[in-house]
Amino acid sequence: MPDPELTAVICFANEGDEVEHTVRGIRDTCSDAVDILLINDASDDGRNYEAVADRYGGRYFENSERVGPAHSRHMGLRWAKTDNVIFLDAHMRFYAQNWHQVINDTIDGDPQALYCTRSKPLKPGGDWSGAPTGLGASIAVEGHIFNDWLKPDWNIRAIDDGPTTYIPCVLGGSYAVRRQFMLQTEGYRGLHRYGGEEPLISIKAWLAGGSCQLINDVEIGHIYRGGKPAPWQDTVKYFHFNKLATARIVMTDSEFASALELVETVENVQAVKDVFRSRKGFVDQARAGFKKQQQRPLSYFLELNEAFRRCEKIEP
Repeated sequence: MPDPELTAVICFANEGDEVEHTVRGIRDTCSDAVDILLINDASDDGRNYEAVADRYGGRYFENSERVGPAHSRHMGLRWAKTDNVIFLDAHMRFYAQNWHQVINDTIDGDPQALYCTRSKPLKPGGDWSGAPTGLGASIAVEGHIFNDWLKPDWNIRAIDDGPTTYIPCVLGGSYAVRRQFMLQTEGYRGLHRYGGEEPLISIKAWLAGGSCQLINDVEIGHIYRGGKPAPWQDTVKYFHFNKLATARIVMTDSEFASALELVETVENVQAVKDVFRSRKGFVDQARAGFKKQQQRPLSYFLELNEAFRRCEKIEP
């Protein structure tokens, strides 16, 4: 059998049986054509996740302390052995045989892009929730409330019936990319703990001269938490920090200053500022690294994002 051309990077904490359901689903639909890399973010539920990796021929790494999905996914990006990578949450379902071939063919056709698949919303256990299928997202970039600013908004309208559709932002827990392109944009670098990953990597993809696209021919089921908290502590504090980090990395000094004013509207503003102060050096390094790769101004993204939110079809 040929060597895999796609690595599935699955980062998780305390996901229980869902890790095996997800890994088994990949093997049942793609056989051994996908290299599976499990990154256990210091789970403390007593489950033997390494045995799951061994049982299904995957690779396994366990963080000694919890660092969050952004750090874990970036580690997975660096450790991937294939040209193409798909980041998956650990509570997914797969429906079509050999869906990995569509992923690989799509990336090979345009390697300067970040992709997401159609996202079928599922209830705990894996049954369809009845909610509409997610078809990528746009980003809320205007407003006077920090909680709502820089927030991905689901797109549920079909834009066209082609193999891919340009979208402002990926969403849905299944993101595919040419490894080299994401390393070029420096991926998740600058984020910390949990939250806000999609706006950063999506804006970076566009500003680095690439795009974000929805793969219309692949649908993956995603069990959404339904209001339950994520398995990371102080998620609100770090979610807000990641918004500030994103603003610092991809926006101008004046736009970042506006973000600092807007964060004053949150209740835990001092905690957010304390985190930013402690990690400012890492964020500034991420900004400097990305600026070397940036080819388009932020205004380019803001214009196409707004056009998409007006229900217009966008093109790079």
